[in-house]
Amino acid sequence: MKEKKKKQQNQYIEFIKKMFKSKRGRALLFFIFYFIFFFVIISLIRSAYSQPNTIKKDTNNINAKYKLESIEKGNYHFIREEIINGVITNFTGDKENNKIKGIMTSNNIFYNYFIYDNINLIKTTDKYEVTSDLYQFNNITDDKNIRTILNKSTLISKTEYETGNILYNYQITTNTLDGIINNTNIDIADIPNTITIETNEEDEVIKITYDLTSYATYINQNDTSVKISIDYSNFGNIQNITIPER
Repeated sequence: MKEKKKKQQNQYIEFIKKMFKSKRGRALLFFIFYFIFFFVIISLIRSAYSQPNTIKKDTNNINAKYKLESIEKGNYHFIREEIINGVITNFTGDKENNKIKGIMTSNNIFYNYFIYDNINLIKTTDKYEVTSDLYQFNNITDDKNIRTILNKSTLISKTEYETGNILYNYQITTNTLDGIINNTNIDIADIPNTITIETNEEDEVIKITYDLTSYATYINQNDTSVKISIDYSNFGNIQNITIPER
C-alpha cells in the first residue's frame, strides 16, 4: 500500500516537472498557484469580518468603569419603555431640576404629562390634572438610587463593542433590592433581578435596562413580568421647563 502511494506521488512530481518544461505548462502552474493563494487570502479576510464585533472578558479580571454623574445631576433627555406583563407604555421627554415634561404613549394614545415634587399631572383634555404615579417602580429607577443599587449588585459579565460602548450585566436579589428601597430584612429564595448598563466612549452611562420580574412577583404576590429600559442623552442641555397651569 505504501509503495503504491509513493508511486502515485512520484507520478505527480514527474507530471509537474514535465509541465514546468514548457512555456504553456509554466503559465498554467503559475495560474493555479495564484488562484490558490488568493483563495486562501480571501477566505482569511472573510473569516475575520465574520467574527462578532464584541469582545467578552472574564469578569474575575475586570472592574466596571462607568460615570453616573450626568444622570445624577438630573438634566437630560430620555426615552423610557415599560413592559408590564406584555403591555408596553412609552415615555419620551426632558428632565431639569426635578421637573419632567414629556409625552406618554399607551394603547396607541398620546398624553402630555408633567412630574414635579412627586406630583404627577396628565393632560387628557385641555388642561393638566393630578393623577397617580405614572412610572412603574420609580423608587428603583430614580436617579438618586441607581448608584446604591449598582453598588449592591453583582457584576456578571462585561461586553465591549468596537464602537467603544460597553455593556455591564448585573444581578441583584429581591432580598437586597427590597432592603435598599424599603429598609427591610426579608429572606426568600428567588431568581435574581438583572440590571444592564451601557456606557459610551467617555464611560458615561447612556442606557439602563431593568428586569424586575422577581421583585415584582414578590411585591404583587403573583407572577408579574417587568422590564424597564431608559435611554439618556443631551446631558446638561435642558432649560426653562416651567410648571404648567391647572
